[in-house]
Amino acid sequence: MIRLDARGWHDRDDLWRDLLAGLGAPGWHGANLDALYDGLVAGENSVRPPLAVEIAGAARLPAALVAYLTRIRAVFDDAARDGAAVALRFVAPLSAAAR
Repeated sequence: MIRLDARGWHDRDDLWRDLLAGLGAPGWHGANLDALYDGLVAGENSVRPPLAVEIAGAARLPAALVAYLTRIRAVFDDAARDGAAVALRFVAPLSAAAR
């Protein structure tokens, strides 16, 4: 289980930094949807399937970043359909006490 906290994300660079680090992507891994798919199905990351990524706090992100996250979820869904044991889900924001 890879848990990411989106509260500090302001743009795609922030998202990719945390997602690729969580997946253990190699340094040469591209920060794009095609590379993400390849890493998930080809086992290029140090964290190998089965795996699930949970993202908390996404509801408070800028609309453009939320829309991009739906594209990332589609990549995870495509990889799962193609046989990779991967999932991406969004969870409720962290409680105020945890902030």
